[in-house]
Amino acid sequence: MPGEPIVEDLAGVRAQLDGACDRLVMASANTLDACAEDLGSAVRQLADWQPRLRAHAGNAAALEAAWRVRRTFLRAQSLLQSAADFHNNWTRVRGAMSGGYTPTGEPVPVRHTGRVFLQA
Repeated sequence: MPGEPIVEDLAGVRAQLDGACDRLVMASANTLDACAEDLGSAVRQLADWQPRLRAHAGNAAALEAAWRVRRTFLRAQSLLQSAADFHNNWTRVRGAMSGGYTPTGEPVPVRHTGRVFLQA
């Protein structure tokens, strides 16, 4: 039943994950930090609710809500993977631009001695 607390709790987690996905689409340093907090909170809540979720195994509304959370979580995972791939590809381009290529044709690896983030 839609009015059940577990269904409402799952809908709240899904809304939190949806917000993280929306921010991941327009990724910046600030939005990625906020996403990390939202994703961590969602994972903690789901872990805390694990015993309650098992008790609703035969509940069609709870199962549907759980599947919606799963789909949204998988979307967030895909967006995070895309962001990581983007970053890794730019690192390879930066290596090629700044250091050229190795004898095997690979871009020179970029050495990260530290990171500095300045914002005006």
